[in-house]
Amino acid sequence: MTSQNTPLYNALKNMSYKELEEIAQEIRKYIFNVVYNNNGHLASNLGVVELTIALYRIFDPIEDVIIWDTSHQSYVHKLLTGRWKDFKTIREKGGISGYTNIYESPADRFGAGHAGTSIAASLGYALSDKIKNRKRNIVAVIGDGALGCGMALESLNQLNYQDVKVKIVLNDNNMAISKNVGTISQLLNNFRIKKEYTQAKEILKSSLEDSSLGKDVESVLKKVRNALKFSIYDTPASLFEELGIKYYGPVDGHDIKKMEEFLEFIKAYDEKSVILHVVTTKGKGFEETEKSPTKYHGVSKKELNKVSYSKIVGHTLSHLKDYEFLAFTGAMSDGTGLNVLQEICPDKVIDMGITEPSIVTTASALSLGGVLPVVDIYSTFMQRAFDSLIHDVALQKIPVLFLLDRAGLVGEDGPTHHGVFDIAYTRLIPNVEIWTPLNAQDLANMIYTSVIKGLKKPRFIRFPRDGETIEIQNILDNLQIVDGEWKYLKMADSRIYALAVGTISQNVYEALKDYDVNIIGVRSVKPLNEYFLEILEQRAEYIFVYEEGSLKGGFNEEIFKLRNKKIYPFGVKDEFVSHATREEQLDECDLSIKAIKENFEKIISKVKTQSSYE
Repeated sequence: MTSQNTPLYNALKNMSYKELEEIAQEIRKYIFNVVYNNNGHLASNLGVVELTIALYRIFDPIEDVIIWDTSHQSYVHKLLTGRWKDFKTIREKGGISGYTNIYESPADRFGAGHAGTSIAASLGYALSDKIKNRKRNIVAVIGDGALGCGMALESLNQLNYQDVKVKIVLNDNNMAISKNVGTISQLLNNFRIKKEYTQAKEILKSSLEDSSLGKDVESVLKKVRNALKFSIYDTPASLFEELGIKYYGPVDGHDIKKMEEFLEFIKAYDEKSVILHVVTTKGKGFEETEKSPTKYHGVSKKELNKVSYSKIVGHTLSHLKDYEFLAFTGAMSDGTGLNVLQEICPDKVIDMGITEPSIVTTASALSLGGVLPVVDIYSTFMQRAFDSLIHDVALQKIPVLFLLDRAGLVGEDGPTHHGVFDIAYTRLIPNVEIWTPLNAQDLANMIYTSVIKGLKKPRFIRFPRDGETIEIQNILDNLQIVDGEWKYLKMADSRIYALAVGTISQNVYEALKDYDVNIIGVRSVKPLNEYFLEILEQRAEYIFVYEEGSLKGGFNEEIFKLRNKKIYPFGVKDEFVSHATREEQLDECDLSIKAIKENFEKIISKVKTQSSYE
């Protein structure tokens, strides 16, 4: 049954609960083996096995619209909707995506990768169904970590007002990637760990059924149930019901039978939008993943000898702990390396959850209050704060240090997570600086300089999902004040120049070090280095430009302003780069050592041939 590449969700309807438990374990083992031995999101998918099975016993993923928020937990969904055999290729080049993808399957109703979009997308589908007079179920499956996103809250506020009937399944595992933060998370946590509500309902029902009230039991229960929700203790029920969304739960998300009872009920419920609170365990089924859900949120094969740039950030800031600054993260303390600082100085790190625009604005005001903000966010997620960057920071020229982690190509996470647009979208903003360190020591030095000397305007420091074989202590022992000046990596008596932005300069140097070419490491995209621009203006004839980012809007456009030069830019073309290994993506974008060398030789050979005919 499970060996065929046919949809399994139809077969679920004919299975006994014993068979469902068996298929749940088979799915769990399959996901564990594929992901643990390769890469991908592990703990989040192990936690939704029974939830997905129960959901697809009640709702039809083809006839209905089921939208998975963030969709990193959609692996079970993929297995049940015709991708069992292809699952072994997940996140590989040419294989299936690690997220929902509307081009991959009709069951993938909305592509995602960033949190908080599912309820807004469900609202859109529901509005289209009203116009077209369609009757189907619209279901949003959202994790509690995503529920604190501004977009999710804004969309919740619209459901009743727009008179749509969306069914929300709230997967409450008390985790995003890091531990959940915020008042909503605390409300959910308080509610799910207390037994009074469920116990009170059962006792009352039992007592009333034996009383003389007879047929009025349900109406009495309803009144008592509502009183319990709003009076025993603070609950999320009031939050949702004040927004006009009916609340039910919590229910054990690993009890398929109990889940079905609730899902059948919300399927039949047709008065207004409804939310079902489901409690699950992230990493369910394996002791190590249940105990360390953050560690096993994402699994990847790491180069053991390399220290990630993220860790270098964490250690550098830890080294500077006695200086006055506050570091911000958006539910990503481990991913950004800030957990290193958090462990020794918890008061130095503030996690505001998945709320990037709010983080940026809060940091801006913190700076006005006299404290240096260090905003450490993945480049792809910083895109969500674009307006805040312009209006709340740059317009007021407020000193904020932005660390753009995962800038450039990120590998298997694919196009939703690439940080290839940050040079383009920050370069156009007035009053900002964009620094691009060449290596680990340069990154640490730039952070050190920013904290020690302070800032006069917003500064971005971007670095890729990579690392180096270095000793952390050696980096810390050699910290020094630096600027953003460009550097010669190789000088030659040649009219050929290669400009390499940031850490991609390491590939460029390795590829071109034996050729008659000047190699320049570009350490600042904004401001430009006037000294080197003058050199290029006077001496260069051929200029090769390499940047791990979008060519449209990128650094290369500044070089095209130079007159009478033959310029050859290399980077990310006007397209989205699919999931693959980072090395494969660099090769695809002509930024691998091999591709740099081959293209350079091809162009120079062509130039020499043309010159011989002239």
